[in-house]
Amino acid sequence: MNKFRDFLIAEKTVLTVIVINAAGLLAASSFTEGSLADKICGWVDYGCAIFFIFEAGFKIGRGGFRQYWKSGWNKFDFIIVAFSLPLLIEPLGIFDTSAFAVFLVLRLGRLFRLFRLLKFLPDQEHMLIGIKRALRASVAVFMAIIIINLVIAVGGSIMFGKYAPEHFGNPLIAVYSTFKVFTMEGWYEIPDLLAERADNDWLGIFARLYFVIAVVVGGIIGLSLANAVFVDEMTMDNTEKLEDKVQLLLDEVRDLRAQLNVPSGGGGGPPSVGGPGGPA
Repeated sequence: MNKFRDFLIAEKTVLTVIVINAAGLLAASSFTEGSLADKICGWVDYGCAIFFIFEAGFKIGRGGFRQYWKSGWNKFDFIIVAFSLPLLIEPLGIFDTSAFAVFLVLRLGRLFRLFRLLKFLPDQEHMLIGIKRALRASVAVFMAIIIINLVIAVGGSIMFGKYAPEHFGNPLIAVYSTFKVFTMEGWYEIPDLLAERADNDWLGIFARLYFVIAVVVGGIIGLSLANAVFVDEMTMDNTEKLEDKVQLLLDEVRDLRAQLNVPSGGGGGPPSVGGPGGPA
């Protein structure tokens, strides 16, 4: 029984069922409701839901609920399993469970457990540390880009809102449109549209100039700077070993100079063998 339990809650088994469950949920949306394929996908999901209940029960029975609840992933799994329980009585036709259908989508969140596969990657801890360091170093750059985005978006909403409400009808829409401009996605289409709808030619020229400045400041300079900072912090550890070796070499050189009584500047030259008077 213990071997069966260990096999059931083993990481490989759980991950396999998660992938099967996700594939079934995704495939179900491609088939006609009520068709044989749709019913098969439904029973696959039903079986996976039962598996997750047994998984949670075996884990709780093995170490106790308190130990089980210490894991954040176990908390997430338990909540999804609890809300999925009404779906188990759906085949009985006792009552309509369509109100709980949203939790079928939430169950896809279990796919995030696939990130546990990262622990099998070489130097995964080193990689995660690099990502955290890069994110911390990039906060200031990201904040600057957000502020620039807000300024340009609000300005665009005030000046161009009545000409292109689909892009600048309100500040939230304007923020999204400005971000698209930053990413070079159709950045020329918006000013061209404004130029067509403008009351005069000067407004069209100003709109084009406005978005050229937005692309240069936010897209070329801002995003390029963010990428440079992120990549630089990610690769910083690659030079640590070299820096340690250089520092070790410098320490050895200092020790050697101290043993030979050579000044650190290196101008004294090596001491003579025969003493102050020269060679014997």
